[in-house]
Amino acid sequence: MSRSWRQRVGFVLACLVAVGAGVGLALGARGGGDTPSGAVVVTTASVTATLPAPPPVAAARLFLVGFAGTSAHDPGVRALADHDWGGVVLEPHNATSTGQVRALVRAIKRDGRGSPPLVGIVQPGGPGSTLPRLPPVAQGDVSVAREAGRTAAEAARAQTALGVELTFAPIADLAYPSGPMAAVGYSADPQVAGDLVRAAVTAYRDGRLASAPGAFPGQGAASQDPSSGPGTVGFSLDELRAADVQPFAAAVAAGAPAIQLSNAVYAAWDGVTPATLAPEAYDLLRRGTGFGGVAISADLQATTAVTGGSVARAAVGALRAGADLLWVPGDAADQDAAVKAVARALRRDPALRRHAAEALSRIALLRSRYAAP
Repeated sequence: MSRSWRQRVGFVLACLVAVGAGVGLALGARGGGDTPSGAVVVTTASVTATLPAPPPVAAARLFLVGFAGTSAHDPGVRALADHDWGGVVLEPHNATSTGQVRALVRAIKRDGRGSPPLVGIVQPGGPGSTLPRLPPVAQGDVSVAREAGRTAAEAARAQTALGVELTFAPIADLAYPSGPMAAVGYSADPQVAGDLVRAAVTAYRDGRLASAPGAFPGQGAASQDPSSGPGTVGFSLDELRAADVQPFAAAVAAGAPAIQLSNAVYAAWDGVTPATLAPEAYDLLRRGTGFGGVAISADLQATTAVTGGSVARAAVGALRAGADLLWVPGDAADQDAAVKAVARALRRDPALRRHAAEALSRIALLRSRYAAP
C-alpha cells in the first residue's frame, strides 16, 4: 500500500471513530433505501464531541482554500503544505492549460502534509470557469436534460483526468430574467431547472466527480450577485420553498454529495445575515431537502463585505451555523488566521467540537467515494 493510500485510509478511519452507534451512514449503492449511488450521507443521532485529531489539525481539515501560483515552484503552492487542508480549489488564476493543471494537481497531492487534500475546481461552464475550453458548456446554452447530462459527463471525464475530485457545478440558481444569475443559470422555471440540475448531478456522480451545486437556498432573485457585493433576496420562506429551493431538492434526490451556501441575505430570515452564516439556511437544507452530505460555505472573504468583520470571524460563524467545509480563497494570512480562530473555538466549545466531528465524518465519506487513487 502506498504512502498516500495509507494516509487516506488512516484519515477515513480516524474520522469514522468519531461516529457513535447511533449514526446512520449511507454511501455508494442504494441498498435498502433510496440513496443514489455516489451520495454521501451522514445522519447523526449520537456523535461524541471527540475530534479525530488535535484542534489545529482538525480545524485545517475543515477548510477549502484557494492559493496563488501555477506551478510547484511558486511560493503560494509550496505554502499549501503548511497545513493539513481539507481541500484546495483551482481558480482561473491558477490555470494556463490542461497539462499545466495536471502537473499542478500532482504537485499539490504529492507535497501536502498528512492526508492529501481534495482538489476542487471552479468549472460551471463558460467564461467564468477555470479552464473555459474544458467542458461543460455554459449552462445558458443548455435547455434539455439530455444535453445537461451529456456535457456534465464530458466534464467529469475531462476533470478527473486532471486529478480533480470536486467541481463547483452545476449552478442551481434560477435564471430570473432580471436577476444576477440570468446569464449563467439553466432556467427561471423551477421544474425545468430542477430537471437539468438532476441530469447534471447524476452524470457527475456516475463519472466519479463530486459536484457541489450552489448557491443554496438560491440567489437568482438577489438584488445583485453576492460575489460582487451585498445582495438581498426578498422572498418569504414559502416562496423560497416553492421555487428557488426546488433545483437543490432535485440535486439532493440525484445524490449530490455537496451543496454550497449563498452569501445573499434573505427576507425570509432576518434580512441582514448572509445565508452562509444563518443556522436557518442549514436547517432548511438539512430538514427541507433531506440533504445529508457536505455543506460548503460561501466564499468567506466575500462574506465580510456584508458583515464587516474578519474572515476568521466569518469562518467560526459559518461552522457554528452548520457548515462542514469552510471556503477561503486567496489570502494566506486570512487562511492562517481563520484556522487559528477555528482551532481556538474547538478547544473552548464542546457543541462546536460535536459539529466538527460530524463534519469531518461527512468529509471522510466524501473522500472515500471521490478521492483519486
